[in-house]
Amino acid sequence: MRTDDANARALRRVHAVRPQWRGVAAAREAVRLPDLTLLHAGPPFDNPREPSAPVRSSAVLCCLYEGWANDEAHAERLIAQGEVRLECAQSYGVVTPLAAVISPRTMLVEVNDANDPAARAWSLLGSGAGPQIRFGGRDPRVLDRMTWRDRVLAPALDAALARGPIDLFALAQTGLDDGDDLHARTTAATAALRALLAPRLADAAAEIDAMLAQTPLFFLTPWMAACALMLSAAARAGDASSTLVVALAGNGERVGIRLAGAPSQWITADARAPEGPRIDPQQQAEAAPLTGDSGVIDAAGFGAQALAFAPEPAQAFEAYLPAGWRERQARIHTAPHPAFARLPGVLDAARVEREGIAPLAAIAMIGGDGRAGLLGRGLYTAPPELFARAIKNLSGDAA
Repeated sequence: MRTDDANARALRRVHAVRPQWRGVAAAREAVRLPDLTLLHAGPPFDNPREPSAPVRSSAVLCCLYEGWANDEAHAERLIAQGEVRLECAQSYGVVTPLAAVISPRTMLVEVNDANDPAARAWSLLGSGAGPQIRFGGRDPRVLDRMTWRDRVLAPALDAALARGPIDLFALAQTGLDDGDDLHARTTAATAALRALLAPRLADAAAEIDAMLAQTPLFFLTPWMAACALMLSAAARAGDASSTLVVALAGNGERVGIRLAGAPSQWITADARAPEGPRIDPQQQAEAAPLTGDSGVIDAAGFGAQALAFAPEPAQAFEAYLPAGWRERQARIHTAPHPAFARLPGVLDAARVEREGIAPLAAIAMIGGDGRAGLLGRGLYTAPPELFARAIKNLSGDAA
């Protein structure tokens, strides 16, 4: 009963959040990220001087982008010697997709709560189609995309948002109504965002509009921040016995979760790779173990939990979905969010332990060698024993 009451209180706080995209800012100013510090997805590395290969590749590119290194070999040495520090993004209130690494110059989207403007969460500002920092490769064209993002896109979007924040629930609902799951597919939500931004853009309007038209997953990172903001409200409830999951993430080596009752503690296990359809069926590169913070979307009740209403990604994942997934996944989530009554609610570690059902998350596959980049869509099955250990840890803390 104590846990049920704690979860009910935490859930009320989640439901009270109204996320809105408020602005864009460099990580140096947004979260006071110091020089020679990089942020990565997932739990902290056991040895941050030896990160997983995709994260290392993204970190190398960031070292070049910041001007800390002259070439890749120099960047590798800075990381291996600990002169450039890799830290957990979620410790700074940031969630970052796949292998994307955040440096001080990196532009972030800021999402805050319309009902509590001081409550904020951050994620990476996307940079359009083509090579991406989140894919964990070494393509030098990523540096050009980052420069365009920070010098052209970010100022234009920040000026557009100065005319008023953008309600993310409305865009999310539009996406769900038109077949998005809000993780593997955000096509309709991005189109709706594009339409909202069009009259607000000035000098670079045509260039930015063209980028949005070619980038159907642009809505992903603002929605990641929105889900992180909602789940962080559960943690701020301060109930030490709450078993709601507020993070589900991987760093390319370990998968980790955090619970609302002990939000500063990561419970981790060795991570497996997501499975799913490949962009190139002939591509034989091994997929990296789970990498990215975007499992926050699925933990909040979207992504894999919305596939029943997203025919296109559901069909793409059909061969990888477990039997009875529609009914079984709902059993390990809370009651629905009032604004999204068709979907399950927040992932509950106590229900995972009780039911023995493995939670699903729709996280893409990237190359485990830190070179191959994006391999395809992915579906990750989180181990139930991880949640059982988190419950056991929480019980000890709450006693």
